[in-house]
Amino acid sequence: MVIITDGTLSFNEEMQVFLYVSHDICHCPDCGMLLKHRDYKCRIMKTEGGNKHFIRIERLKCEQCHRLHNALPDILVPYKHYTTEIISGVLDETVSSDDLDDEDYPCEETMKCWHRWLIANQEYINGYMKSLGYRMLGFSEDLLNSKVSLLSQLRNSSEVWLETILRIIYNSGGYLVPV
Repeated sequence: MVIITDGTLSFNEEMQVFLYVSHDICHCPDCGMLLKHRDYKCRIMKTEGGNKHFIRIERLKCEQCHRLHNALPDILVPYKHYTTEIISGVLDETVSSDDLDDEDYPCEETMKCWHRWLIANQEYINGYMKSLGYRMLGFSEDLLNSKVSLLSQLRNSSEVWLETILRIIYNSGGYLVPV
């Protein structure tokens, strides 16, 4: 799976489906070679107000290792149906089951599951980001040994923290444990 940031989302009236077309040049997270378009697949996307839509996402094939990868737009979270904006809103506690605006979505148990998902992956996210900072960006070993939470730093400094973390981890071959 690769997370795409540059693409076009359009609605096809005839098929009653959203279509996401990537403009990114994608590389295989496994071997680093270019990925080429293969086909599309449908995926569920739940948006504000509890609206359920289908979105066609591109599937890409690596020319070297022949693995298939879903090109997931950064508005979606891998293995989750709700948009990134809703999930990060729940995790940041700006969306709750008490809000009248949000009463149609998501249920309280789903929100609890997302909190468990973040807690279960918190140490992995921090370790992965520190490791990438050390290996790819040339940060010192002090970062690896520090108690600084890069996840907390990113959450406090950016509204798109979840999209950023997912893009970094999935596009470099990592993954988060689904809960």
